[in-house]
Amino acid sequence: MATTTFGRRGTAPQVASPSLRANAPALRANAAAAIPDVVLDREPDDPLSAEMIGGRSLVADIPFLTGFLILFLLLIFGVERRLAFDVSKDGELSLESLIAFGAISYDLVVKSGEWWRVSLGPLLHGSGSHLFGNCFALLIVGLRLEPMIGRAWFVMIFVVSAFGGAAGSLLFNPPDVPSVGASGAITGLVGALFVVSFFRRAEPAERRTMRRISLFFGVPALLPLAFAASSSVDYFAHAGGAIAGGALGLALCALWAVYCVRPIFARAAAIGALMALAVSMACAGIAATRYSAHGAKAAQFIPSSEIPSDLAKIGDDQSARLMARYPKDARSHLFRALFLVVQAHRYAEAEDRLRAAMALASPSPVGRATRDFARTVLAVVIIEQGRRDEARAMVADICRAKDKDRAAVYKAAMKRILEKAKLCG
Repeated sequence: MATTTFGRRGTAPQVASPSLRANAPALRANAAAAIPDVVLDREPDDPLSAEMIGGRSLVADIPFLTGFLILFLLLIFGVERRLAFDVSKDGELSLESLIAFGAISYDLVVKSGEWWRVSLGPLLHGSGSHLFGNCFALLIVGLRLEPMIGRAWFVMIFVVSAFGGAAGSLLFNPPDVPSVGASGAITGLVGALFVVSFFRRAEPAERRTMRRISLFFGVPALLPLAFAASSSVDYFAHAGGAIAGGALGLALCALWAVYCVRPIFARAAAIGALMALAVSMACAGIAATRYSAHGAKAAQFIPSSEIPSDLAKIGDDQSARLMARYPKDARSHLFRALFLVVQAHRYAEAEDRLRAAMALASPSPVGRATRDFARTVLAVVIIEQGRRDEARAMVADICRAKDKDRAAVYKAAMKRILEKAKLCG
């Protein structure tokens, strides 16, 4: 009789005595009659044949696919690092690089019609720490879930959850905020693990372990949504992936026949996953054709290695050189203005540079941060020229905004500057 212990093979009693050997044909006939017809009526090459009543192989219990997915994500990130236009000192890839590789946002995908990004964004990562966190979660969850549901359904849940996470990002994130990462797909696996933990195939102790793992990763991935948390973490992608993975987990449990070690339709799931891989490869080809255009645009921006470490001490030569080399980068005009204000006290020239920075700033989150900071400094410059009412009107929205509403673009330094100049209060 096959055991229900997770990860073990079933055993069958052996015929020992001569009398039992003599009656073995009859015993086999009776045993065959007791097996449901649907088990006997299957194709010889059915991949589920080895996973029926007789148990499952130990090789099938090794989470090879989890390891392959981790290596796959590592390989993709290696390519990202190799082709990135700029990498900061802390290892973060530039926003321009991520957009070129396939980052998703409502503006990039829906407004620009670049739907190919949906298949690439969930495979990208913005830094080594981002990748490490996702791979760690994938490893722990995969060690439990893959042996239970099989490789085909495991990768299919990953794929469906990745699209669910992308949908969450597109629907609920600010339209101009790009997002990358496999966290939506992994949170979907977490949701599926939690659902499957209630299925009878695992023993009670194993079920409790699966739920603890699910809660360990699922709670911090989803709970901040209840408090409207705002940060660089894409919690809406987590939610979309968890819903998709949990729903597919429920469907698996509904289709999971009592006489099957793993869910049925594994072949269909494998075909679907392979089709998704083929689509992603085609989308990568589309991204490759547009890489050079993004590279030409990225060359107009100051590399992170040339960004001044102390803006209050930026010199005349350095600020002038940056503005001459990168005239289309709003930050170069901002750096020049800071020198003119802090060290040279040439406010009229500084006002021209600050207005140029505001005009050049892109509508992206990074561009908004530059524009807001330029407005803050410009308000102080205008006060020095005796135009307080104009300065107060210019930064009224910054003074009204709560810090959490501008988590990515509004810095505490701006508020301190405005409060010191008595423009906020």
